[in-house]
Amino acid sequence: MFALAANGFNKPSETFIRTHAHYLAPGRTLLIAERRGRSIPIDAPLIMYSKRWPIMVHQNASTASLISSIMSPSRFLKSRDAYLASILQGFDVKILMAEYGPTAMNLLDATRIARCRLFVHFHGVDASKMLNTPGIVQDYQRLFAQAAGVIAPSRFIANNLANVGCPVEKLHVVPCGVETEAAVLPAAESDHLLSVGRFTEKKSPLSTIAAFALVKKHFPEATLEMMGDGPLYAEAENEVKRLNLQESVSLPGMATQLQVQEAMRRSSIFLQHSVTAKDGDTEGLPVAILEAMAVGIPVVSTLHSGIPEAVLDGETGFLVPELDVEGMAERIIILMKNRAMGRSFGQKGRQRVVEEFSRKVTIQKLQAIMNL
Repeated sequence: MFALAANGFNKPSETFIRTHAHYLAPGRTLLIAERRGRSIPIDAPLIMYSKRWPIMVHQNASTASLISSIMSPSRFLKSRDAYLASILQGFDVKILMAEYGPTAMNLLDATRIARCRLFVHFHGVDASKMLNTPGIVQDYQRLFAQAAGVIAPSRFIANNLANVGCPVEKLHVVPCGVETEAAVLPAAESDHLLSVGRFTEKKSPLSTIAAFALVKKHFPEATLEMMGDGPLYAEAENEVKRLNLQESVSLPGMATQLQVQEAMRRSSIFLQHSVTAKDGDTEGLPVAILEAMAVGIPVVSTLHSGIPEAVLDGETGFLVPELDVEGMAERIIILMKNRAMGRSFGQKGRQRVVEEFSRKVTIQKLQAIMNL
């Protein structure tokens, strides 16, 4: 059996975790969730629950799932690790992949006791902001020593991990893949721009709004849709009002995957103004950018983290320095004035995603790394 461990499996912005759960080892996967409050399984009916230990076992046609709270009080730590190890052994789990570094740390002893090969998939904050804490770096170095493999979504993140002691022979770069087979190219050439992501500092939603305000001076009919929520949502709302853009900017909040796909279909350009947050938090390689490229939308984004590894400046989109609002607006205006360029960027971007960032390609890479 294969086990996948994560903080939870239903967070709207973490579609990549559900992709791993469904496609890495269909029919022979255990899911381990860190927090009971987030342990609702994906498409799986409850068949057993133990009150003594917060363990729930689920199974459906495609995935056998173990949901476990591994965030226990410290006095239960040893018994927790031993119990989780017995669960892993009972299900004959030979390989476990943990989503995010802290999750892997919480399973370090259990996987060692169970003699289970441990792989850890880092994503962003766990390999940027968290590296500023010496204690976490020391923990990671223990993790690197035990782990059978360390996976990063971009070379940028892989380099961060190598710089704090991860052996390069254990490092693998595998982006989070996206669906490409069912992708539909945009149907309309509109002045509708789209942004998708949490309203956090590293997504810099206010920079996107500021750039759009400059674009409006040249294209009065242009509209912007910003899907998502987060701690900066109210501030973004206030900025839209301050700039008198209420009729042009919509903030619908968190959206389903289907709603995102529909929005991409009616949009002409995808925007993502990612930046390094003041506390050091960075992106890995945003999945939303890959999803936009997969449906043939040109991307205007920033020279940030792993984004240049997917978006080729001047070929599949435009990239500007972080916080360069004027530069972002200029690139948007270029694409809105030159529809043929936008179509060319979109077509090349889609081809690039199909060849290098599709779900099929990335799942096969992970399966080969872990020998699944």
